[in-house]
Amino acid sequence: MIYRRVQPSRDTGSRAAGFLVGCLAGMVVGAAVGVLMAPHRGDITRRKLARRAEETKEQVVDRVEDLMVHRRGEEGADVDEEANS
Repeated sequence: MIYRRVQPSRDTGSRAAGFLVGCLAGMVVGAAVGVLMAPHRGDITRRKLARRAEETKEQVVDRVEDLMVHRRGEEGADVDEEANS
């Protein structure tokens, strides 16, 4: 039979604090790298993001409308089948 020595666990509060400090440091470093490596000025980037968001919104609206029309078509076909039965 194998016996294992149980290691005393560290305080969970210090572990959580360490995790939060690591997350905060990662965010700061990530933001700094993002600002330094940005391919365009801020105003150009904001315009590109706004344009991309508008295009994505239009695509989502189109797909939802297509699904609604398709669903209405299926519901209409179900009603016709029931009426013919």
